[in-house]
Amino acid sequence: MADEKKFLADIQSDDANVRFDAWRRAGEESATAIAQLGKLAASTNPGVAKAALEAITTMTHAVGKDPASAKRPAVVKGLLEIAGAGYALPVRVHALRMLSGIAGEESVPAIAAQIASAELREEVIYCLEQIPGRAPIQAMLTAYNNVRDEFKPRILAALGHRRAAEAVELCAEAMRSPNKEVALAAMKAFARIGLKPAAEPRFPDTAQLSDWEKTEHTDSLLRYADSQAGSPEALRIYRTALERPEEHVQCAAVIGLAKIGTPEAAAAIVPKLKSTNRTVRLTAQQAWKAIAG
Repeated sequence: MADEKKFLADIQSDDANVRFDAWRRAGEESATAIAQLGKLAASTNPGVAKAALEAITTMTHAVGKDPASAKRPAVVKGLLEIAGAGYALPVRVHALRMLSGIAGEESVPAIAAQIASAELREEVIYCLEQIPGRAPIQAMLTAYNNVRDEFKPRILAALGHRRAAEAVELCAEAMRSPNKEVALAAMKAFARIGLKPAAEPRFPDTAQLSDWEKTEHTDSLLRYADSQAGSPEALRIYRTALERPEEHVQCAAVIGLAKIGTPEAAAAIVPKLKSTNRTVRLTAQQAWKAIAG
């Protein structure tokens, strides 16, 4: 077994080459060194602090290569420890980033408990977003109800990235929020998940939206329609999009209608076969051929 005492001494060496060699071999060291590395990572000596952080990274990557590594649980345990309140903020942030790559569902409660910290909550959600399984999704759903509106869009984005079916009803409700940022974030997440809620979804009003926000609103509608291809709602969204002035929106609607391929969808495309916009016209012609073929 590697000599932990010598390893830690090398991390603190005045010789930069010795420190470098130490962090490069950190993957061979015992995970019990992580707690002390967490303290050294907060050193006022920048060379020592960097060596300690790099050593933590090397240890994490060493077990990250092999999910079955016998050392993996111990490294996770060590990272959870230095992510705690007894360590400096930059160290806690680094620990959470490392945990995002190797932690499992069993670590979710300890990670989610940090959501109350305004300085750590972004790292906590990112970490939970990366952990596979249902536990992190449930933790994010719970966290949503316990944070202020200003942070809700970040949680909604994470649930959307995960395409979490469990979040469909939450997103449908949040789309009705009087807070514009929350409502738009909910709509984007809802569209990414692509599942129909129990009640008919009510999308945010566009009256108070900026041009960019209106673009995001439209993109989300089209994404949702794509997931609901063949449904009356998808047909309605595409028909509405065909009346928009933007070239790319019309083209997206035409392509979506072509995927549906029903007589109703084909009929909606017909007027665009003579569009004055060349790109829209060509897209419609190709779509028509695809349906006919």
